[in-house]
Amino acid sequence: MNMKIQRYDLPKIIKKDLLSHGKIHLMLLIAIILSASFVIITVYNTRLLISQEENLILKKKRKMKNGEI
Repeated sequence: MNMKIQRYDLPKIIKKDLLSHGKIHLMLLIAIILSASFVIITVYNTRLLISQEENLILKKKRKMKNGEI
């Protein structure tokens, strides 16, 4: 009793299925990934700007304290 086990290439099956039947799903997946990336980039840039603004406020306060302004 020599039974040969049939193996399936799952990534290949998923890719074929998405391209043949799930074009809308694939586009939605790409849109979700892009929008999530843009949210992350926007949050990073916002935090960077807030940090720079805080540094400028601290410098201004130091100058006012030293009587330079």
